[in-house]
Amino acid sequence: MSGPVLIKTNALSPSPPEEAVTTHPRVIEGIAQEIERRTSGMDVSVRVADSPGYLFTDSGLLFEVTGLANLASLPRVSVGPLSDLGTRMIAGDGFSVLPDARISARYLDAAYRINAPKLKTHVETEMSGCIKNIFGTADTETRKKAHRSSSQKRLADAIVDIFSVRPPEFNIADAVVGMEGDGPSHGTPRLTGMIVAGQNALAVDWVLCRMMCYGDPASIPLIKAAIDRGIGPASESEIVLNGADWDELPVAGFKKSTRALRALPTIIRGLAHGLVKITPVLDESQCAKCWICESVCPVNAISRTGAYPRIDRKKCVRCLCCHEMCPKGAMTVRKNLLASLVSGTRR
Repeated sequence: MSGPVLIKTNALSPSPPEEAVTTHPRVIEGIAQEIERRTSGMDVSVRVADSPGYLFTDSGLLFEVTGLANLASLPRVSVGPLSDLGTRMIAGDGFSVLPDARISARYLDAAYRINAPKLKTHVETEMSGCIKNIFGTADTETRKKAHRSSSQKRLADAIVDIFSVRPPEFNIADAVVGMEGDGPSHGTPRLTGMIVAGQNALAVDWVLCRMMCYGDPASIPLIKAAIDRGIGPASESEIVLNGADWDELPVAGFKKSTRALRALPTIIRGLAHGLVKITPVLDESQCAKCWICESVCPVNAISRTGAYPRIDRKKCVRCLCCHEMCPKGAMTVRKNLLASLVSGTRR
């Protein structure tokens, strides 16, 4: 092997490792040390990189707070943003949703790509793992286009569009302490106790879903979209599991994200999508008036018409980007009555 090895971490926001928002630096350190051991004497460099969520453009602060900056002291390792070498336009001839995509040139040009996600819940896609982590290789405008999708299925297809451009050669998921509840930014850390690794991203995500107590991972739109595109196994029987048995994977009592549609029979989910609603709601007592929610909204549904951000419900597509990126967790999520009845809970 020669040339640059890219470790695509999850550095969503400048959050300390103990909050379980980002891939833990000790996991990345272990990966980098193993690369050093295996490539001793070779012309190989290692880059630890990510494109943070929309507005966190201060990469110095991002990598410092997440603990990733310290990895630059390791032999042949550098740490920085994915975007520093620009992006490259990829035509969407084989895409399902996006007309095209701008992808990090550093990611595309790496000799070898290691995908290192964090096991987390996600209020939009239900789970965040290997396939979702590669979404961060796209530029901000491409990601905003994906989030303008009118349904969870279209968003899942857009994420798979981006993943399909250049799948990583290997995947190592940090599932030592995952995130449960309403992730990927404001859930609760949960000890899950595993590292999950494999060549196929969908196979690793399948295992992560089983850890999160999904009996049928294919019921998650993102996983189903990847299966439909032939990205990996379509069932458990196609996955060779080493180091654990399937019945050892589920983490008892793991709290899934707020997604009421999963409780409906598959045959009526499509009909119910417009009726079962989960919407962003601002808790003014927690709002710092940073206006990040206004900046990240892909359809310009949030404005400064008053003392606090205001959401235009006619424009809002319920992508929940404002919830994901709010640094204070002030943008909460609320179910309508039907959603609460379906899922058996009220928020």
